[in-house]
Amino acid sequence: MPPEDTSGSGDETRSVGRRPLLGALAAAGLAGCPSGKSADTATDEGDDAATGTATPAPDDGTDATTAATETETGTETPTEPDPAVDRRIREHRTSELTVEVTDGSGEPVADADVEVAMQAHEFGFGTAVNAGTLIEESSEGDEYREYIPELFNKAVIENQMKWRFWESDPELADAAVDWLLEQGLDVRGHVCIWGRSDVGAIPSDVLTAVEERDAETIRERSMAHIEDVITHFGDDVTEWEVVNEAMHAYQLQLGVYGDDIDQAEPWNGEVVPWRSPLLAEWYARADEVRLENGLDIGLGVNDFNQFGYSYTDGRYQSQIEHLNDNAVQLDTVGLQAHVGARTGEFNSNSNPDERVSASRVAEEIDKWAGYGASVKITEFDTYAGDDWEDDDERAQALENYLRGSFSHPDVEDFIMWGFWDGRHWEDEAPLFYEDWSEKPAYDVWTGLVYDEWWTEESGTTDESGAFSTTGFDGEYEVTATVDGTEVTETVTLSDGGATVELSAGS
Repeated sequence: MPPEDTSGSGDETRSVGRRPLLGALAAAGLAGCPSGKSADTATDEGDDAATGTATPAPDDGTDATTAATETETGTETPTEPDPAVDRRIREHRTSELTVEVTDGSGEPVADADVEVAMQAHEFGFGTAVNAGTLIEESSEGDEYREYIPELFNKAVIENQMKWRFWESDPELADAAVDWLLEQGLDVRGHVCIWGRSDVGAIPSDVLTAVEERDAETIRERSMAHIEDVITHFGDDVTEWEVVNEAMHAYQLQLGVYGDDIDQAEPWNGEVVPWRSPLLAEWYARADEVRLENGLDIGLGVNDFNQFGYSYTDGRYQSQIEHLNDNAVQLDTVGLQAHVGARTGEFNSNSNPDERVSASRVAEEIDKWAGYGASVKITEFDTYAGDDWEDDDERAQALENYLRGSFSHPDVEDFIMWGFWDGRHWEDEAPLFYEDWSEKPAYDVWTGLVYDEWWTEESGTTDESGAFSTTGFDGEYEVTATVDGTEVTETVTLSDGGATVELSAGS
């Protein structure tokens, strides 16, 4: 069962009651129905449709012998934490917090008791959520709703913001977003355009336009949709993936460019989908919409293979450069990170000791850190079935990816693609089995996010009335006690540090 909520109010947000409780439990040693659908059979009949994308074998002459399976990368056997990674985490994720205590006359108070209690992370630790399960009144929904604000501070709606889903039932997306915001989570927009025709992401009239190569209708409908969905959610959504998987899902562009796109070798056609004028136009339109409406939101790209096969690295990099040069300076580069145990160029199958470490993850992220945009892990899971020896190995993979990502200064979010087997596109989520029992990776997540990377300190002020400590960046409650009188303030700790002044006198 989830940790008991002792915060008192059912309306309490994440930053006050639940997170300190979970942090304490982690420090003490905390250790709906599945869709059953593949991405190829999912429809728009509801929010249960599967949404993951298996990694295809290389299609440009790369040796298929080493790349024909549907996984991205590997995991190393358990090892001690890498000191270099831990040093980078301390360097990039912690700052100095100074508390200055004075009396009623403004004079420094020495030997005042000070408590510093973290309330929320600045870094985004998130999950994809199923809107139907989140909103429905059921025992599964009850469990689902209880865990989400306990474990995460950011969320992305798995399906319901996708074009066809959203047009058919916008109320469900609204209800899910409202609930998440009420719980204090940030919401990421997924997605304005996903040009894949077999997963219910494109409205039927637009699919007809694709079949008929009605470029005018495709342009008009897609541009109008970008405006509609962005303005509908406004500042409630912090950022949007404008186009998802442009390297792999470009059916909409086929309706516009036809045979100018070489479907057998799309990198060789007269029009390359991930560098097309239409792709830039979609991003330029999203930028116009946010500027016209005064929205402080980010725009990003999202795709897979970065932790699997290098044959797509150049394509993704050229897409980012194309958009930066011809549409808008991107705010986010998304790396999906659906990972498997032993396949892909990223992992050496011949030497198990070379399976991916936290340092190797950070090195891979370096490829995507030089484009003027933040980097986000957007869809992490360890889904590849029998490739894994056991769930302990999956937990080790989560730890390596989480440590490596958190250590990199350009990474802002780490989002898993669902956390419970009962609502996961491959029925293989990181944290919970279908009966809600905890997987080994649950201990990894809570142990890192709410213990090792969670700050609670206490002490007394020095002769100058000051107390200083180093804490992980985020929101804090700081309390000073002088002669039995408590004074509490909330402060945000971020890069550059923070100073909070507490007056203990009247």
